[in-house]
Amino acid sequence: MPVGKNRFPLLDVWGGPKERGRQIGAAFGERIAQTLSIYKAYFARPDESLLPVAAHFRGVIDSFNPQYSAEIEGIAEGAEVDPLWIYALNARSELLAALSASECTVVHYSGTPFVGQNWDWSEKLEDLVVLIRSEDERGRRFLTMTEPGILAKVGLNDAGFCVCLNFLPTPKQTNGLPSHVLLRALLDAGSWTEVEETIERAGTGRSLNLLVASADGRSINIEYEGDTARRIEAGGSATTHTNHYLTCDAPVDAELLENSTARLDRIRALTASGTPRDLARLKSVLSDQEHPEHAILAPYKDSDGFLGRKGTVCTIAMDLSQRLMHIRRGNDPDNPFHQFPVMEKETALSM
Repeated sequence: MPVGKNRFPLLDVWGGPKERGRQIGAAFGERIAQTLSIYKAYFARPDESLLPVAAHFRGVIDSFNPQYSAEIEGIAEGAEVDPLWIYALNARSELLAALSASECTVVHYSGTPFVGQNWDWSEKLEDLVVLIRSEDERGRRFLTMTEPGILAKVGLNDAGFCVCLNFLPTPKQTNGLPSHVLLRALLDAGSWTEVEETIERAGTGRSLNLLVASADGRSINIEYEGDTARRIEAGGSATTHTNHYLTCDAPVDAELLENSTARLDRIRALTASGTPRDLARLKSVLSDQEHPEHAILAPYKDSDGFLGRKGTVCTIAMDLSQRLMHIRRGNDPDNPFHQFPVMEKETALSM
């Protein structure tokens, strides 16, 4: 399946964790190198200061589940990179927790299998994003959109569970299990019991809004603020979130708060009771550009406190009952969505 201008590359991997990591690293080595270059600029600290922090996260990840550290080590081996840099990539949200940057509008139609989000971040990453479809030794499968070298981001699995996220800034310590490793762990869950056990074991020490939803229409929404985690009840028609805290008055940069609040007000209006609640409508509301400054589908533009231009890198709409991800590259509403099932498998990288 060739990848055109408007598609992201898809890689199928299988086997044990280290072998899957090697396959990812070997296939995406150049993309990983470019992603590292971008994040080294964002981290803005010397190697001798950053790498010991990455070593801390290696210990945290290995203690939580050595299979995830084995996969990271495999990625590093396949990409011929010092493993500490791959740990740093997987902890990028924790290393940048104080950064003021709006990112992501999330929607789940309550009681339905329809859930999705826009991922807003650096324009430079649009050319680097990848899709990974993974099958472990047990035959369990998941599909994720992620940044090269990072275990997982937005995705769904063969049990009908999905994960979405919103970045939330905090000055508090964020030295727990990295957000993206928690997302990866949740994509391994096959039941709500496993979801709850994973969340409990992961503890706090991160900053994000986490949404887990399933094909049965249920969801969990948690705001993490450093050492605190607070749950949010599902909305009557839809559960929605952007990039400021809804459970507390934690300080947020004025520019971010204005943007995040405008997007939240708009998405709530578009998903209010009485509006359609299906996959087509989900794609439509995530494509909204009515607000000239704070569009849900955001064009790339400069932002205070951020290196380079930022906007919607991709839009994801998932039908969990069908185990399907629909994804659109970039922020042009006329670009097509492409459909990827969890259950298929290809023997070569689709580039």
